[in-house]
Amino acid sequence: MPALSALAALAALSGLSLAAQIQPADRGVPEVTSVDPTPQALPTQALPEGPDQATLQAFERRLHAIEAENAELRGQLDTLREDHNFLDQNFQRILPLTGRVGGYIDFGYFWVGGDGSGVRSDIGHVNFPQHEDEIPDSWVFMGDPLSTAINSRGDPADTGESRQITFDGVDSRGKSSFLVNALNLSIFAGIGKYSAVEGLFDLVPRGRDVANPNGLFLGDYLDIKLAYLRVSPPTKRFDLDIMAGKINPVMGYEYRIQEASDRLTVTPSLICRYTCGRPVGIKARARFLSSRSLIAALSLTNGSGFSEGFGFASDVDSNHFKTIASRLSYVIPVGAGLEIGASGSFGAQDLQPSDSIYQWNYGVDLHLEIANLEFTTEFIHGDLRGESEAVGPACGLAPCLEFVGAYGLLAYRAQNWLIPYFRTDWRSAHHQSGASFVYHSDVLRFTPGFRFEFGTHVIMKIEYTVNRELGGVPQFPDDVFTTSVVARI
Repeated sequence: MPALSALAALAALSGLSLAAQIQPADRGVPEVTSVDPTPQALPTQALPEGPDQATLQAFERRLHAIEAENAELRGQLDTLREDHNFLDQNFQRILPLTGRVGGYIDFGYFWVGGDGSGVRSDIGHVNFPQHEDEIPDSWVFMGDPLSTAINSRGDPADTGESRQITFDGVDSRGKSSFLVNALNLSIFAGIGKYSAVEGLFDLVPRGRDVANPNGLFLGDYLDIKLAYLRVSPPTKRFDLDIMAGKINPVMGYEYRIQEASDRLTVTPSLICRYTCGRPVGIKARARFLSSRSLIAALSLTNGSGFSEGFGFASDVDSNHFKTIASRLSYVIPVGAGLEIGASGSFGAQDLQPSDSIYQWNYGVDLHLEIANLEFTTEFIHGDLRGESEAVGPACGLAPCLEFVGAYGLLAYRAQNWLIPYFRTDWRSAHHQSGASFVYHSDVLRFTPGFRFEFGTHVIMKIEYTVNRELGGVPQFPDDVFTTSVVARI
């Protein structure tokens, strides 16, 4: 190497200068002796050895290889960046056209005691003699016409002689039966970055005796549950959703989980009829605070959030005064979340033309998920004032209804596939429509059940409901055994 040759030459010159010898002092003249021309190593310190030629060549080859790899990686990164930009442009182009279709099929078997109905007539005015002079005894009803629900839709096995709920879609007549509860379809279509259209409907297979000229119903029918536009404008300090169309209500908690694929149980609670309806109107929902734990909802609709299967609800309003409803809740970070809410509504009474006849209700609810436990409870109280004639039975011009009810539901995930649950619910109500009918309802129910989850798409539920009449209503057979197998897509 050139560096080593230079060091050798320097050492040789040093050797020449140090080889000169001085003559003895008595001669007085210095004398130069001969010098060995061969370079000698410094006697005092050895020079360090540098890397050899092979090592330096190997290092140089490795450096060139790394440079080549870096160049190749830069090329791959540029290609990936180009692909990403291309996909992002295409995604933004097709975003307004994104959509999906989902749904489920709900099939089950049920058996209900007695004639399948949850009401009986007070023949002879034995239990409620106060109506003897006003209402025929066969139109004085005891019990609850929806207490014998057999599926998530809340369909009763039979409506019996009910004059309030006359649509008898199942009409079991006290017989057990297999039943396709519903073929459900859900539609979602994005129409931009901040808006979407959503729809939900049931195709309901039912029977009808086509040989009966007095048959009232169509058999199979279509039930449109939801149909609305949702807009979610970008906001910094809170999340906001605005919905317009046939929307979910804002009362309580149960309305969020009433579909068969979402509901823990098979059947709804006794108070779901007051909170699970889907009215037509507009709704705004906002989530506040950094954790989005404060939730507020407000709606303005044609009518109340009562279920269409119960009455006092209509997609097309019959008065100018709309119903305003609101809910405020807060989620406490306990387990997966402890949500406590309060809600209420006020407006003109449904299915009558006057703006000065009001109905109102309020309620509180609580939902907790912690470890493998889930607990939900709700309470609701309401009053529909109705209107009476100057002479005659009460509530002859517009029906009256006063109600109070509550439920508690406890579930435990024993295994990934097994959830036993228990619900108790109660409803007390007085409902009258002049001389047409009067209902005395005071029902307490106990519902144990099991939910089995076979993967993510197939669910099986089994439950038994014990109905107990209270408030002077005699006990009659109306317990319910029902099942549901849900296959969702």
